[in-house]
Amino acid sequence: MKKIFTPVTELEKEKAFLVWHRLYELKDSDQQIHPFLELDLSPSNSTPYSWLRKARTALFLSAQGVSEKLNITRSAYMQYEEKEIEGTIHLATLKAAAEAMDCELVYAIRPKARTTFSESIWKVLLPAATNHPWLKACDPKQKAKALSAMAIKFMRDPSFKRSKKWSQRCIEKVDSTK
Repeated sequence: MKKIFTPVTELEKEKAFLVWHRLYELKDSDQQIHPFLELDLSPSNSTPYSWLRKARTALFLSAQGVSEKLNITRSAYMQYEEKEIEGTIHLATLKAAAEAMDCELVYAIRPKARTTFSESIWKVLLPAATNHPWLKACDPKQKAKALSAMAIKFMRDPSFKRSKKWSQRCIEKVDSTK
């Protein structure tokens, strides 16, 4: 009797992700980035203000007052705000300016899709895993487990990692579960 292959369902993909995610152990990074995923962190597109200016004006501080706390001239401080808009300000300078306003510098790197790091990696692995012939040969009741196993197989495959420009050491946590 010939097996009829049915495509992987969304529920099976979700189950596979959960199995894979448990092994991959990126929970700490995912939890740390989670608060930043939904926030619109870009200054308003309609006005070319920097975060320094937004904080300064929200706190009713003058550029002169902030510059005095930094022991620089007002025009030097105004250059900080301009450099921030241009994207050429140094983090140390931004941090010092924030501290002069009794604030703290908080920055994050997040996926553009506003997903967790794990979800971003999974989106790369999923097409390769779902299209692999081995998945078609597996027990239909075990598709989620097989899909997760295929994802891990691709993560361990040096040629796959090279094709995705991934570090060859990106899988150390999963490999430690062997």
